[in-house]
Amino acid sequence: MIKQAPLQFSEPALDGSGLKIGMIVARYNSHVTAAMLKLAQDELLRLQVATDDISIISVPGSYELPAAAQAMLHDRNYDAIICFGCVMKGETRHDVLVGDAAAQGLQRVSLDTGTPIIFGVICAENQRQATERIERGRECAQAAIEMAHTVQSLKKLSIENATNSIR
Repeated sequence: MIKQAPLQFSEPALDGSGLKIGMIVARYNSHVTAAMLKLAQDELLRLQVATDDISIISVPGSYELPAAAQAMLHDRNYDAIICFGCVMKGETRHDVLVGDAAAQGLQRVSLDTGTPIIFGVICAENQRQATERIERGRECAQAAIEMAHTVQSLKKLSIENATNSIR
C-alpha cells in the first residue's frame, strides 16, 4: 500500500483592496443577523475593503435573499455577495422549507451569474444555537474575499488560455 502525505493547504492572502462586496441581511431574527452583519462589516474593513465598496440592503426574511441577490447583481457588478439570515426550528417544517429555498436559490443565482455568494444563513434548532453561530459573520467576510480572488484568478486563467490557443 502506498502511503500518501496529507494534503497541505496554504492560508489565502485576504486582501480586499479594490473589491466590491454586496451584503444582504434578513430582518427576521435581526438580533442574530444584525450581529453577523456587524462582524462581517468590521472584518471587511480590516481586510482593506473600502467603505464605499460595501453595499448593504435588507429583506424581510431568508426566503427573500435569492431574489434580492439576483436584483443586486442585475444592477451592479460585485466581486462577491454575502447573505445573512437566521431560520429557527418551530412546530412545523417551515424552517426546513425556508432554509432549503434560500440555499438552493442563492446557489442558482451564484452559478447563473458566476459571482460568489456566501451563504451566511444560520439554520438552528433554538436561540442558543443561533447565538453561538453569530461569529460566522466574520468567517463569511473572509470567505467572500477568498472566493472573489479565486473566481477572478480562474477568469483570468481562462482568458489567457483562450488567447494562447488563438496564437
